[in-house]
Amino acid sequence: MLAEPKQALRMLVTVPFARRSVAPEEPPADASPAPAPAGKGRPTPKRRDARKQRRVTTPTSRKEAAAQRRERLREQRAAQRNALRTGDERHLPARDAGPAKRLARDFVDSRFTVGQVFFGMILAALALAFIPVPAVVIASNFVMLVVFGLVLINSISVGRSAKAAVLEKYGDKEATGITGYATIRAMQPRRMRRPPPRVKRGDPI
Repeated sequence: MLAEPKQALRMLVTVPFARRSVAPEEPPADASPAPAPAGKGRPTPKRRDARKQRRVTTPTSRKEAAAQRRERLREQRAAQRNALRTGDERHLPARDAGPAKRLARDFVDSRFTVGQVFFGMILAALALAFIPVPAVVIASNFVMLVVFGLVLINSISVGRSAKAAVLEKYGDKEATGITGYATIRAMQPRRMRRPPPRVKRGDPI
């Protein structure tokens, strides 16, 4: 009988302490929640980086390899067209690349050539051809032939001089094909030349 009151007293003392739980720690007042990542959680890659990533991806089939080859050729042609407009020598096509071709272009651009005024003179001769006078028509045709001959002679002369300059500076190997390259450029109006001129007329080369 005495054991029961003792057992009841023990339960009254120990039960409240057994049910006590540790309160969770509260975060400090100045702590702010970490910002959630916006979007995909990473910066969007640039277009050129995405293209490079696609290029380095190993193709798994012949169709993918052909598609990557076409993409590379398309980008190369676009870079070459832009280089011809801006004069960026890093992406010039093989026809215009190299220090020898650059020297030939500068040599032509530093000189006055008849080809620069060829179109203007031809337009003037054509205008004379519309005058209903036989003598004037004959004269205009003669003028056109003379102008064309002058353009051809002057352009070939400039082309040979450009080749001599390249030959003196870079040797016989680099001078191959320079005459034709410089001749064609000399026949073109200055504004239509590609790559665009880097030097002005009269500049020393």
